[in-house]
Amino acid sequence: MPEDAAVTPIPRAREGAPEPSLGADPSSDELVQHLVRALVRRVAEITGQSRVPRRPLMDTAELGVRCVLLPITPPVAELLSPREAEIARMVGLGYTNRAIATVLDISLYTVSAHMRRIFTKLDVGSRAAMVAALSNNPDLYTQ
Repeated sequence: MPEDAAVTPIPRAREGAPEPSLGADPSSDELVQHLVRALVRRVAEITGQSRVPRRPLMDTAELGVRCVLLPITPPVAELLSPREAEIARMVGLGYTNRAIATVLDISLYTVSAHMRRIFTKLDVGSRAAMVAALSNNPDLYTQ
């Protein structure tokens, strides 16, 4: 680590605090919570991801324990506008751009513009990748 890097001090166990016992819940330990938060912040800094990636941010094993940092995929309502969600739903159901334009009574160019914005927001490059990226959002198809 560079010498000029800002280092957050690691909390020490409070004096008089009981030592954690074997089999104790690590998520209730203040030091473990601090280290996990620091790890997640550092991985986010390194990856510089502004959009939610579709792959693990980190996957490592230490002392027989696997640690995987997976991004949380927000619900479709937070990612896409209502019209974009409607178009994404129709693509997932197998509609072509021309069919979407006809059903929604909008131009083919407008459908294409919505698709480009959806691709950008989801960081995908194809219809199949878009459907795959949205496959874990069941609220998309419950309208």
